[in-house]
Amino acid sequence: MSYRNSAIHQFNIYFFNSAFHMQQLTHILGCILLFLVSSPVVAQNDCSYELSGYVLDAHNKKPLPNSKVHIRELDITVTANSKGFYSIPGMCKGEYLVFCKHIGCDAIKDTIELTQSTVLNFYPEHHLEIGPVEVEANKDADLTQKPERMSERELNESRGLSLGEGLSKINGVSQLSAGNNISKPVIHGMHSNRILILNNGVRQEGQQWGNEHAPEIDPFIAGDLAVIKGANSVRYGPDAIAGVILVNPKELKKTPGISGELNLVGLSNGQQGNVSATVDGNLSKLPALRWRAQGTLKRGGNVHAPDYFLKNTGIFEYNFSGAVGWFKPNYGIDVFYSQFNTEIGVFSASHFGNLTDLQTAFEAERPLEEADFTYAINRPRQEIEHELFKAQGYLFTGDKGKLTFTYARQFNRRREFDKDVPLNDSLAALNLPALSFNLTTHTGEIAWQHNRVNNFKGSIGVSGIHQGNTYRGRFFIPNFRKLGGGVYWIEQWKPKGSKLALEAGARFDYIYQRIYMWVDEEIYSPEQHFMNGNGSFGASYAFNKKFSVRGNVGTAWRPPNVAELYSDGLHHGAAGIEIGNSALKTEQALNFTASLEYDSDRLRFLVDGYYNIVNNFIYLRPTLETLLTIKGAYPVFAYSQANAHLRGTDITVGYELTDNWNFTSKASILRAWNFSQNDHLIWMPADRFENSVEYRFNKNSKLTNAFISMTVVTVLEQTRVPENTDFAPPPEGYTILNASMGMDIPVKNQLITVGLTANNLLNARYRDYMNRFRYFTDVMGTNIALRVKVPFELVKAKSIHEIHN
Repeated sequence: MSYRNSAIHQFNIYFFNSAFHMQQLTHILGCILLFLVSSPVVAQNDCSYELSGYVLDAHNKKPLPNSKVHIRELDITVTANSKGFYSIPGMCKGEYLVFCKHIGCDAIKDTIELTQSTVLNFYPEHHLEIGPVEVEANKDADLTQKPERMSERELNESRGLSLGEGLSKINGVSQLSAGNNISKPVIHGMHSNRILILNNGVRQEGQQWGNEHAPEIDPFIAGDLAVIKGANSVRYGPDAIAGVILVNPKELKKTPGISGELNLVGLSNGQQGNVSATVDGNLSKLPALRWRAQGTLKRGGNVHAPDYFLKNTGIFEYNFSGAVGWFKPNYGIDVFYSQFNTEIGVFSASHFGNLTDLQTAFEAERPLEEADFTYAINRPRQEIEHELFKAQGYLFTGDKGKLTFTYARQFNRRREFDKDVPLNDSLAALNLPALSFNLTTHTGEIAWQHNRVNNFKGSIGVSGIHQGNTYRGRFFIPNFRKLGGGVYWIEQWKPKGSKLALEAGARFDYIYQRIYMWVDEEIYSPEQHFMNGNGSFGASYAFNKKFSVRGNVGTAWRPPNVAELYSDGLHHGAAGIEIGNSALKTEQALNFTASLEYDSDRLRFLVDGYYNIVNNFIYLRPTLETLLTIKGAYPVFAYSQANAHLRGTDITVGYELTDNWNFTSKASILRAWNFSQNDHLIWMPADRFENSVEYRFNKNSKLTNAFISMTVVTVLEQTRVPENTDFAPPPEGYTILNASMGMDIPVKNQLITVGLTANNLLNARYRDYMNRFRYFTDVMGTNIALRVKVPFELVKAKSIHEIHN
């Protein structure tokens, strides 16, 4: 058995042999639910213990008053007194994660097993203040565009899914997909080059122009996933029209020891298995040195819709990353490297040999090709590799602020194999891709954050990019070279103790691009110059600790990308012919956002409203023509441009019915209008509603962090589309039922997290408007996932107070 099949195949067999068919999975789900509901409550723990200690400077052992000590499991935060002393009485026996934070210091944390009253001292590396530092839960409080972060539980439930699928748990974020394995995030109706993804602080640069080109990021890397909705071009540069996605790994280990985490995920649909492990280290004799190693392996076979298997929809993926850093109070440097590799089968029944079959497929209720389950990945398929190297350093500039330097190199290789092999036997034996892209990108940034001066704090920075793309094989987009640079300045005003915060910024960017392509047997090499300035202004006001409002207005822009300008031919993964338009102009956007947030003990809600005015909005339009080529018959799409308005709202409301029962409701509504055509804008997400109820078991039960939840998802039919402008009408709306449950199991001072989720539990048959393959097939049916997260310790860490005593 090859390396691709061995370990992951054994994992699949373990979880998905003949005993793990759908009926058995449903039976297991019911049994676990019954066990949880019937679990007896054990006697109360002794809750008379006290956790106390001092917060002292690591260098001179002087007290650090007003430090914050936070217990995550209890959601309790206390403040150290003038002597640096803190005390938390009335604690129960158990394991706790304790955070300590002081202004001007990096947060530190320690895990303790409380069996008696305990003294725990903290020794932060104290250095000069770079701005006010909030407790972790409130670190975004003053931002006029607050990131919406996935909770730890949502992160756990997204393990094994693609980045686009996982992010769709955030209200207002949907998916644009091409089958089951390829999806990319959509924010307020916009995607691809209008969304900027920051992978470990680096602008992700791949072939993201394609509708079926998903982000080349391993979601297991992320310790924090967040979305900033709205225009963010001032801070992050062109393309951030719809928003920014932040993919941040956990901080490198700050306490001595070697520990890690093992994630095992099994999915019933496609019999997919995932194994991911992370190891973090820090040496007590060399505490400034921190490191991490991580790797992921994934394999899945053909997925099935409620009535049939989808032919050639398997996936194989292996990824790895490593990081090492040297951190001192006044300076630091870290290096990061990651590699993402995947092989994806493209749904065979989306490619046809003649126009008759293509038209028949548009009208059919089932795919024209079907198959049984297999792990084999055949043509058509894609192979993608993405490398990221990043080096970053920081230096505190006296009492003025902090200087940060970042350099990154990315390499992206995409190989696309057509459905049919060449007729020439010798060429067929080489098994070469029909099309191959190599994209190399170098980026750099220097930024300076200054400390608060007369109620102002801010940052100024300069960034640059050099990018080159080459291709081999069939023409689709040309070779090109791109150079760019930008400078920005952002300031925030907030007097001490004020409820009002104001923020403003400005940026200027210049981009040079040169194309290299053959036209009439001659090299055509036009040069293009794009430049633009943009700005933003925002305000936030906190009426009290529970209720706040935010508003922001900003401009953004992006030049048309090479695919939009010059593509010409078969876009293999999207199963269509795409035609560029060299006359496209730069997109210009004016974005308004406003939000209201309320968070009390029982009631919480978040209401986001937005209005985007986008001139020269570029979109891919079905031409209603089909074309027979030597590679087969395909629908034809062409890039067009229009003045458009996109407006809508995202609403999330949660209510604690009791200490155990919780109800959450979400709604995402979008209206998009094409003013150039005086009609609706095509390819916009339909209105979406989610209602969920959750039961959380008492903390004093024998179950730790145990819960059960049921969610009803309703997506309405997208009726706001131009008439007679697509190869098939929008599909009907649908309602599906999802369920999830989970718990932490204490094993030898570690908490093993176990979760079970079921998507489309009733196996509903439906098609989604935002799925490019809706022309040919239903969405996959019930998918039950079992997730196990096992923390481990290879070298036992001493607690913080032991290290310094």
